[in-house]
Amino acid sequence: MDEIELQISDVVLFELPTFAAAQAFRVRLRPRWAGWSHDDEPVWLFAAELGDEADDLALLLREAQALLSDLDLPAIVFCLDGRSYLLDAAEPLYVRAEKRVRAA
Repeated sequence: MDEIELQISDVVLFELPTFAAAQAFRVRLRPRWAGWSHDDEPVWLFAAELGDEADDLALLLREAQALLSDLDLPAIVFCLDGRSYLLDAAEPLYVRAEKRVRAA
């Protein structure tokens, strides 16, 4: 049982709305994170296996947020350890810069 739980916690599963989004995730994330993708109507599932580095999950989620922003997707659901979470897109650089200008 512990071995199965360990395997589940080592995988982040993203729910993507289109095949094109799944392909973009594959191109951008596969060089660093192994995994698989699957058509599971009405969404595409994209899995990324976490490595042993302590910050691997944070790096993966930041990269996924940046990709969501590039794809103009506001948010997606991802699953980790049997729980579902909402992942928002990263703010585009121009939005962050505009906020800094207003605050100054």
